Amino acid sequence: MNADSLIEEIDSGTIAPRTWPVIRALHRHMSQISPLQRNILVAFDRGDSPDSMAPLRDMLWASIRSQSPDEQGCLRLSVGLTRDDEPIDAYLAEFLIQWAREQKLTEQQIIDAFHGK
Repeated sequence: MNADSLIEEIDSGTIAPRTWPVIRALHRHMSQISPLQRNILVAFDRGDSPDSMAPLRDMLWASIRSQSPDEQGCLRLSVGLTRDDEPIDAYLAEFLIQWAREQKLTEQQIIDAFHGK
């Protein structure tokens, strides 16, 4: 199975993924995360609010801006954990899938994250 099939599932309403559970699940499979991302994961898992994570989010965006576009995906995956939980539409899903692939996640790992497994 190919993770691109998730786009059709979202468009058809078969699945209605949300940012927090999907992004957190993707992080479980990422082998290389920065110390800043680790701090974000600790704060997220502790239940810190997006407002209280604003300083981490600001540092994350500064780090993203310092990277070349082809190296930003890993960091961009973490942004959603510092914001309010929201539905993932097909447009956002395409980005999340691509960034997960750049981190060498398998198609099955990506699919499982979107399916809540």
